[in-house]
Parts: sequence; structure tokens; C-alpha cells
Amino acid sequence: MNLVLVALTLLVVPSAHAASTNVNILVPAYFDPTTSASAWSALNSAASNLPNRVVAIANPASGPGTTAQTSYTNVITSLQSNQGRVVGYVDTSYATRTLAIVKADIDSWFSFYPSINGIFFDQVSNTNDTTKIVYYQTLYNYVKSKSTTSLLVVHNPGTATLESYLVYNGARVADVICTFESGIDGLQWTQASWTSKYDRSNFYGLFYNVSDINVASFDYGDIIDRAYQQNAGWVYVTNDNLPNPWDTIASYFSGEVSYIQQQNYLP
Repeated sequence: MNLVLVALTLLVVPSAHAASTNVNILVPAYFDPTTSASAWSALNSAASNLPNRVVAIANPASGPGTTAQTSYTNVITSLQSNQGRVVGYVDTSYATRTLAIVKADIDSWFSFYPSINGIFFDQVSNTNDTTKIVYYQTLYNYVKSKSTTSLLVVHNPGTATLESYLVYNGARVADVICTFESGIDGLQWTQASWTSKYDRSNFYGLFYNVSDINVASFDYGDIIDRAYQQNAGWVYVTNDNLPNPWDTIASYFSGEVSYIQQQNYLP
């Protein structure tokens, strides 16, 4: 299950490795605003502590659903008012969903929630297939056409991918790529060598089944450090686990936010 959730000024084409020291939080917020109000409140608090560095992925129904929901309108507006961002979940089924169907989901997000800050594409292909790369580049451009303001496009193959899924023929395919999503071996994550050419703001690590330090020899801080060492500028760590590790917020989320806030990361 490749599920994954964002801000900051983004370059149209990624630059060579620059001195970006921030680690930002991108949370797959696949929990209902009505039954999980405290989780959304925790996101608000995090955004207030880390202005413009917290993004949530909203996911009402494995996508935008069939109609706007007041509960989602409220949490999106609230997080934005606390200097956070929200992107909408859209499944691509590894480029097997037609462009027309995926574009319809994108249209629904911007129709139901006009202030949405971008789109999170899940189940993204990572194969060396020009047709699929162009498919994702077409979707990237379609999202960007929705607003003159900066919109974020996040891709989730959940594993190592090709440089052409970030930039193809000198133009963007994604703003951020999740190149790690797993509940094991987080401390052994090693990025593909091509990623070192780009700023960390292009890369995202997603870690679940990470216990608190009280019951393990490592904790979320060690995982965040590893992500930083691997040139990732976006991260989320949780102790939630399969079958859906994104249906609750991490029990130590406030500690995770504080850790990121306190670290003096160097480029």
C-alpha cells in the first residue's frame, strides 16, 4: 500500500545541490476530521511551530470523493490559517488510470476545496518508460495550470526512482518525490546517487512502525537524522503500522516536531 503528505518556494527546474537546511514535515493525514479532531489539532500546532514547513495530505475517500465535505473544508482552512498547507490525494495506479479520470479527480479537489495547496499523486510508476514519464509530466502541468499561486505536486513511488521522474527534457515532472516508504530498515535507507545533484527540498522519506525510544534502541530522531543525511528535505515518522499506517497520527508527533525545530542542521 503506497500511501503517503507541504510548502516552501519551489524552483521550476531543480537547481544543483544548494544549501537548504530545513527539514519539513509531510503527513499522510488519512484520518477523518470528525472522529480524529485531536490529530488535526496537532497538525495545527505543528504548523504554528514550524511556519510554512508542515503539509498534510487530505484523503476523504482514496481521493476527493463525490462532494465537498464541511469537515474537510474546516480542517483545510484551519491548517492554512496556522501557516500550514494541505494537498489532495489522487491515485494513479502506476499510470494505468487514464489521464481523463485522474484529471477529473484533480478538478474535483479544486472545485470542492478551492484553497487546496496542491496534489499528492500515489502509486506512481518508477519504470524506464517514456510514455509513463510523459503521463506524469502532463499531470504536473495540469495541476500547475489550476492556479497562479505556488502549488505543490508530490509523487509517491515509495521507493528509488529515475531522475526523469523529477525532470524530463529540462522540465519538471514533480516538485517532491517520496523515494522511501517502509516500516523496516529506515536507518539503512540510501538514496540513488543521482539525487545528490539536487536540493533536498525535492526528496521525501516516509517511515512507519518506528517505536518510541523507550522501547527501542533508536527513535524518530535517529530516523529524521538519517533522512537528512540522505538529502531529504521532507519527512514523516510514525509508530502506526500496517494495514494502514496513516489512519492515526504518531503518538510522539509533538516530540517529532520539537526535534525538527531544535536541530541545527548544516548543509
